[in-house]
This record gives sequence, C-alpha cells and structure tokens, in this order.
Amino acid sequence: MSSVYKATDPNLKRVVAIKLIHPHLSSDAQFVQRFGEEAAAVASLRHPNIVQVYDFNSDQGVYYMVLEFIPGETLQDRLKRLAGQGLKLPINEAVKYILNMCDALGYAHQRGMTHRDIKPANIMLDVYAQAILMDFGIVKIVGGTSHTVTGAVMGTARYISPEVIRGEPADPRSDIYSLGITLYEMLSGQAPFQSDSAMTLMMMHLNDPVPDPRLLRPDLPPGLVNILLKSLEKDRARRYQSAAELGADLKRELVVLETGAAPVGPQNAAPVEAARVRQTLPQPQSAGTAQSYNPPSAQSGSIQAPVPAKKNNLLLWVFILGGGFVLLFFMLAAAAGLFYFSQNRASPPPPLASSRATLVPSPAATVVQAGAAAPTATPAAPTLPANTPTPTNLPTATYPPLYVRINRISINGSQYVVDYETFGYTEKLPGMHVHFFFNTVPPDQAGMPGMGPWYLYGGPRPFSRYKVSQRPAGATQMCALVAHADHSVIAGSGNCVNLP
Repeated sequence: MSSVYKATDPNLKRVVAIKLIHPHLSSDAQFVQRFGEEAAAVASLRHPNIVQVYDFNSDQGVYYMVLEFIPGETLQDRLKRLAGQGLKLPINEAVKYILNMCDALGYAHQRGMTHRDIKPANIMLDVYAQAILMDFGIVKIVGGTSHTVTGAVMGTARYISPEVIRGEPADPRSDIYSLGITLYEMLSGQAPFQSDSAMTLMMMHLNDPVPDPRLLRPDLPPGLVNILLKSLEKDRARRYQSAAELGADLKRELVVLETGAAPVGPQNAAPVEAARVRQTLPQPQSAGTAQSYNPPSAQSGSIQAPVPAKKNNLLLWVFILGGGFVLLFFMLAAAAGLFYFSQNRASPPPPLASSRATLVPSPAATVVQAGAAAPTATPAAPTLPANTPTPTNLPTATYPPLYVRINRISINGSQYVVDYETFGYTEKLPGMHVHFFFNTVPPDQAGMPGMGPWYLYGGPRPFSRYKVSQRPAGATQMCALVAHADHSVIAGSGNCVNLP
C-alpha cells in the first residue's frame, strides 16, 4: 500500500515520516477522491495518542502524507522481541497501553471516525512509554479491495471483527473488538486464533469461542479476563459500546494491579474445562471463605459482619442448641455480675490516666466491628516534636476495635515519610491493611468501590510511597483509614495530619 521514509523538514528543521502511496493506486479515480477527503479528516485529529498528520499532497502523480516521526518501536516489534526471549509484556504495562488506545479511539469515535485496522503493527510505543495509534483512516482512504497482498490480508485477518467479515459496516465497536484481540496477544503472547489461512482465521472469528488466556498465562486476574472477553463478544450489541466504557473498567482493574493487590493465580482462578473458555467467567472464591462483605451502614455508622454461606439443616440445629447454651451462660454471668456490683458499689472505678484524657473526642469512637473484642488497653498519645504537624480527628479515650493513627509526617528528600501505628490488627497484604490518601479525596471514595485515588499499604513502617510532587493542588493533609482485604474502608477508622 505504501512505503515510509524517515526525512528532514528543512524549513522547520525537524525529523518527519513520509508515507508514499504506491503509484498503482494513483490511477484509481476513487482512491484520489478518498485520499483528499479522508486525509483531511485524519489531519484534523489532535490527540497525544494519535500520530499527527502534518501535510498531504501529490507530486507528479505520487500521493504522499507527511507525518510526525515517533522514536520507538511498534507494539508488534516489542511483542516479537519479548517472545524471542521467552518473556511476556507485564500485565499493568499492557493495560496502560490499551488505556492509551481507548483515549485515542474515544476521541476519534466522537468525531465520527473509525480506524478499521487496529493491530500491533499500527501501534507505536514511544520513548516515554506512551502508545501512539498510527494509520488512522488509511483503510478507508485506500479502500478494502486494495488489500491483495497475502501478508496484508493475514495481518488484518488476525484482528478483524466478525461483523466486518460478514460485510457489515464497521463502527466503533469493531475497533473495540480489534483492540480486544490486541490486548489478548499482549497478555498471552499470541493472538487467540491461529491459522496459516486467512479464510480459516475469519471463520474462527465468526464461530469459535475465545480460548482462555490463562492457559497461556495463569496469573491473569479474573476481572481482567472478564473485561477481555466482553470486548471480544461476537455480537457487537453485547460488546463494550464505547472505548470510554472499556477504559473505565480497565482503570478500575489497574488500580487493583498497581496498588499491591495479591495476584490471582491458578489456585483460585475460575476452572477451565477445555481449551475454549465460556463467554462469562465466574468470579473466584477462595476455598473455605464463602462469605460476602456487607458495606458499612451510612445511617448507623456500624460495620456489618460478613454473611456466612448457608449451612445444612444439621448444622442449623447445632447452632440453635449451641446458641441456647451460650445465652444461658450469659444470663448466669449477668446475674453474678449484678451480685458482685451490689457488693462493691461503694468502690468507684479509678480515674482515667491524664495522658489519655488529652485526646480529642471524635465521632469515630462510635464505630464498632461486629464480633470484635474490645481492646484491652488504650495506647498513650505519643510525644511529638514541636514542629510536627498535629494529628486531627483522633479517637476518644476508648479506641475503636480497628484503627490506624498517623502520628507525624516529615519530608525526606522528595518523599513524604509517614509514621503511623495500628490498633486491633497488624497491616498486611493480602488481608486487613491501610489506605493512605490526600484530603482532596472524600473518605467514602478512598476505598472500593470509590474512585480514589488512594494508596493501599501493608507495611513495613513508616509509609513513604507518596512523593512531594504527587501532592494535589489544594491538598493540606494526608489521611489514613483501615481497609478490608477487598479494599473497602471502615468509616471513621483513621485520622488526618497536616502536610509539612
């Protein structure tokens, strides 16, 4: 279809890429008309993840386009190089590149333009780790009947959508399918459908279920696999309906990937019975933990206990009888307590220690964890240097069962250093941990299903993952909350401290 040359623009003194369209197309009157119309539309696109078209024209019957030169390599070259080394693209890196493509496609789709030829060979990876989409509109400019070379047909057939194979008009959802095939190859190391025949490949797109990518890469998170499969639905009405919708799901998955969530391995991944995967994968559950988390009540401020799975009738009767004995025990204990109090009511309890009386009251003290034991002792307030930012929203003299307290924040070089302590638990990942965030984020957004951003942390202490340069405009404090293993936070379970 074309040849591409690296060139120098002597007027603007910049390096450019020149795409020379092969002369046999110049004699096609339909091509000449399409070139003028579509090249102008492509040149109007201004997006950081779409290659910029500087100019297009013809000279002595040779049509050409002058494009932005992008130092780097194509995604196709990157994947080939990794495969040669027995490696695969890191999962979070693959997701970031696809998010770049979602941004680029969403921008173009809103302007009525469909790419029609998404594939790794048309995605550049620049030196700043950004993915840049190339050859936007080239398929429409050249025309579908011009792809007569076997290599060109094969290169497109691996990524073509079922509706285009059926001869239906391409639309933004067709680009999403091709992008899904590209993501599959980025994650697993190979395209989902393999054949030496372009016709066979097209029939596989039409009829064959998508192979489970975890057969090639067992550590893929089930959430990401479900996103991938939805983008590869053969019926475009069941696919993601926009690049923005796909991007939103990928961003939520990226939060989990980048904030330290435990990778989902084959031991708790959904079972795969054969080399073909069902179109909707069930979400996994770890063995012996058939429980669901109930989020905190906004009215009472209490934390609901996990709801256990249903038991059989025998176990139900055991629980009923056991509950009766427990109730009887507590009634006897209460009677004994009343008798003891009546004998000792003249002796008042000792006063609170002065170090505990200085804590600032907070509504957080009303938050309780169902079934959790009360703390046996209350830590004394730490003695801090005079220039240390003062913690706010500290608990009352009686700490909540689960609490995280920031004691001081200092700066070491370019990093914030946060000294903190936890009460009622020790932070770890996976498991109960801490969410750190700036006070520009509302507390109810500092954990799942909120949008954050936050930083989940499971030690060691102190916390020093935030750079000073990451401080958002308007942020005056850093805050912390206790978070469950599923990254939902407990309301009122932490405090905020002024930033130095």
